[in-house]
Amino acid sequence: MESYKNMEARSGSSVNLTEPASAPASRFLTILVAICALVSIVAVIVAAVALSRPSVPNITVTGGNTYPSSGGVVAASSGAGSAPVSSNGQKIWTIAIGHNYGAHEYIDTTGYLAGFFHDVIAAVCDASGADCRTIWDPYTNCWNSEVGQHSRGGQGLLDTWYDACAGWYTTIDRVQVFSFTQPFLNPPKTYFYYKSGTTFTTTNVNNKKVAFIDGWASDEKCLARWNSVSGRENVVVSHVTTPTELQMKIQNGDVDAGFAASADMDGYTSGLQRSTESFSCMIAGNSMMTRKDSTFAAMWNEGFNKIRANGAFQKLCKDRNATHGNKGAIDCVGS
Repeated sequence: MESYKNMEARSGSSVNLTEPASAPASRFLTILVAICALVSIVAVIVAAVALSRPSVPNITVTGGNTYPSSGGVVAASSGAGSAPVSSNGQKIWTIAIGHNYGAHEYIDTTGYLAGFFHDVIAAVCDASGADCRTIWDPYTNCWNSEVGQHSRGGQGLLDTWYDACAGWYTTIDRVQVFSFTQPFLNPPKTYFYYKSGTTFTTTNVNNKKVAFIDGWASDEKCLARWNSVSGRENVVVSHVTTPTELQMKIQNGDVDAGFAASADMDGYTSGLQRSTESFSCMIAGNSMMTRKDSTFAAMWNEGFNKIRANGAFQKLCKDRNATHGNKGAIDCVGS
């Protein structure tokens, strides 16, 4: 028979009398708590980094005409502190352009955007070695106005949807918001347009219904500066969005007259007469309108000066009638 002492020794070799049975569970709980704490710390760091970054949308540049066509035409996105770039890493300059402005901007018979502004953009960007893309957008996203309100910068240009808007006149209101490149067209005069066969006098427009193209230079603020027109403070103002719409409103008798620049109405005067008196609403002629914090104007002026010096601009102007003449007149600077 084994002695009690031997039994005690054998049992002591197989039983740990100093560690409670719940120890493994305690260690598992400790490890789980540590893992949760680590995950929480990582989450806090990620959230802090996300909050420190400005909230900006990813903008994809697609479609539109490309000037010049070299360098790869691909979509490019811009984030905080960056600009859209082409496949070869070159900055993409985006330019808003319309389609309802006589020989300057129109839709051709194939359905594509065309006009003298496209010709100038191509020549200037090629001369400066810039990658330029045009983007169609409503004119009101470049410059906007509402009846009874001050004119203001359009959301598209202010919110950096693009770098510039093509072919805008320099005016008193606009220079207080945007910058302008050197003009490439001369500033036109502004007239009253009214229905053929009717009478309209500029000496007194009191209570007359007058329409203006929304956001364009010849607006009611300009009319207010035409001191020789009496009753101008009491005209019944309405807005339209295009020269085509202005022409229709006058022809249909919805308004007594429209107030617009001669260049704006080229190609849209059928069935209309214009006043013999005129007024200047512009400081300078058509140029590129851009934000004050942009370097677009420097790029553009460099290229424009080159094509003026080498005669390319003069050739564009000489060929304009053959290219776009059936759409209206183009009055180049220096011509």
